[in-house]
Amino acid sequence: MYRICPMKSDDIPFALPIWYAQFERYCKCDSFPDFWGGGKETVEKYLLQQIEKENAIVAKADDNIVGYMAWMYFDFHSERTAFLPIVGNAANADNENAIFHDMYLIASKKWIQDNRFNHLWMTYYDDVGLKERLYNLGFGSYVIDACRKTDPQTLTSSSTYRITEATQDDVDEVLAMENESEDNLLRPPVFLLRQHWKKDEVVKLINDDKVFIAWDNDRAIGMMSVDINKKHHFEHLTIANSAGSLCAYIRPEYRGKGVGTQILYKVCDYCYENGKPFLHVSFESANPDAIRFWPKHFKPAIRSVRRGVNRDANR
Repeated sequence: MYRICPMKSDDIPFALPIWYAQFERYCKCDSFPDFWGGGKETVEKYLLQQIEKENAIVAKADDNIVGYMAWMYFDFHSERTAFLPIVGNAANADNENAIFHDMYLIASKKWIQDNRFNHLWMTYYDDVGLKERLYNLGFGSYVIDACRKTDPQTLTSSSTYRITEATQDDVDEVLAMENESEDNLLRPPVFLLRQHWKKDEVVKLINDDKVFIAWDNDRAIGMMSVDINKKHHFEHLTIANSAGSLCAYIRPEYRGKGVGTQILYKVCDYCYENGKPFLHVSFESANPDAIRFWPKHFKPAIRSVRRGVNRDANR
């Protein structure tokens, strides 16, 4: 057992090296940007915010900090939620699982006392030991974040569909596919409710970001949208001037024909030509189309897991 106590601002200089060592252990590779260079201040700011709210704890062995948790509260799909972002948790490599386990015992008690029965925890994808520990506690995979470089791509797919950048003339086509995508996510096994897009939202998407459309003659058969990160993002570990928020939809009868790959390569070429070195995507692990497609082209880096605690636990 480790001694668990409230985190203080004086603990941050000792906690940050633990987080960075964990980042290097599981996430530092050619496919993923080095978030730390411009993101250290982002991590510090987040920890200070949660310390002020009394939403942070540290684990100590003797008087040395060996791990920390700093969480936020919000409502997620109408459920009162406690959320540990990827910068909000870290533990030493030695006894990592035991440290996390002891911290979760204390943190989860606080969450339940505050009627937070939905627990979301962002972990590193390659941290298999922690994954197994959390699955035994009742967590399950929910969202995966993945990344890749945007080096020029040579298309090896047999797909030869026409790819264009969307303009205002394509608003109705994009709107139709966006709403088809939302309907598709609501079906089993995903069961994810999202609000349908409105026309003015699609106009803004095309104006502010980039949308690419695949065509079979005059029929729109698929699309992919991408925006540019303006700053370092503390949840996804993306960096400023990288491309993210990737969203894709291929009409069912065209899936498995290389359409998605062809659009993705067009996006990669666009990003590379415009000085955007990395491309990031988040997708629901319950989505069978997403889980088949994205890991073929991206390196999974972060796994978000979710646990629903029985509502009668706080009687």
